[in-house]
Amino acid sequence: MPEGGKWRAEAGDTTEEGNRIWTNSFVDPSARLSEGTRLDVDFIYIAPFVETRGEVSIGGGTNLQDCARIEGPVEIGSLVSVAHGAEIIASKVDDFSFIGFNAKVARSLVKPGCFIGHGARIEGMALEEGSYVPPGGSAPVGKADESLTEFKEEVLKVNSELALGYIDLYSVLEDKTALVSPSPKTSWDERPAVPKADMVVTRGRARIIGHVEFKGRAEVGDGTSIRGDEGFPITIGNGARIGGGVVFHSLKGHGIEAGSNITVGDGTVVHGPAKIGDGAAIGRGCTLLKCEVDSGATVEDGSILVEKRVTCKGIFSIDK
Repeated sequence: MPEGGKWRAEAGDTTEEGNRIWTNSFVDPSARLSEGTRLDVDFIYIAPFVETRGEVSIGGGTNLQDCARIEGPVEIGSLVSVAHGAEIIASKVDDFSFIGFNAKVARSLVKPGCFIGHGARIEGMALEEGSYVPPGGSAPVGKADESLTEFKEEVLKVNSELALGYIDLYSVLEDKTALVSPSPKTSWDERPAVPKADMVVTRGRARIIGHVEFKGRAEVGDGTSIRGDEGFPITIGNGARIGGGVVFHSLKGHGIEAGSNITVGDGTVVHGPAKIGDGAAIGRGCTLLKCEVDSGATVEDGSILVEKRVTCKGIFSIDK
C-alpha cells in the first residue's frame, strides 16, 4: 500500500508478468513491446505505456517516453528522444533527433539531428539533416539552433540516468509489476519518494511514480502516467478527473501544481513546470509545456501551448 493513503483499481488493472531488463537499459513494466522489437545496444529507456507493433529497431542511448506509439516497420537510431505521446509509423528516424510531445511522423525519413516540435505532423517527407519543425508545424522552417541542441543533449543525459536508476530500483523492488511505485535514486534526487494519496480510483491501468501527491479524491484513466521522477513535486487537488492516456511529467528542478476539481481530457500531455488552477478544464489531445492555466479557465481540445498563460479571457505569453 502506498504511503499515506489508499489506491483502488477497477477492473482491468493488470500487467504482463515479468519486467524486461537489459544490462544497461530499462523497459517499464507497463510498456508493451512487440516480438519484433529489437533494442540494439544499451542505455535505452522505455517509459510507461510505450507501445510498439511490428518490426521496430531502437538504437543505443535512445528514450521512448510515456505513451509513445511506434508502428513498424520503424528504425530509430541512437541518441533519439521520442517524447510523451509521440507517434512514429513506418518511418526511419536517424541519430540525435528529437520528436516532440504528441507529434506524429508517418512514412517519412528523418535524417540525423532533426528537431520536430510538439504536436507537429510530418507525413510522407524526407527531412534533411538538422531540420527544425516548429510546434504544430507540418514542414521544416530552417535548422535546429544551438539552444535546441543543448536541450536534446540534456534530455538524453537525464533519460540515460533514469534508465540506470530504474535498473537499480528494480533489482531490489519486491513487486516488479506494481503500477504504483517509488522513484529511482538519481544525482538530482537523493531521497526517492513513494506516491501519496487519500483515495484514487484508477479506471484501468495507471502508472504513478515517485514524488506525486493526491490531496483528496481523484479519478485517473486507463494508460495514464503521472511520473514524479525527474521534476517534482507533482501535486493534484481534491476532485481531479484525469482521462486516459494522459501524461504528467516535469523538467528537472520543477514540479506541477494542479488544483481541485480540475479535468484533463484523454491523450493530453501536461509537462512542467506547470500550474493548473482550481476548476480548470483541459481538453483532449492537448500539449502544455511551461504553462499556467488559471482557475476556471478552459483549454480547447488539441491545443498546443508552450510558455503560455490561459485565463478566462484568453491566452497570453508568459513573461520570462
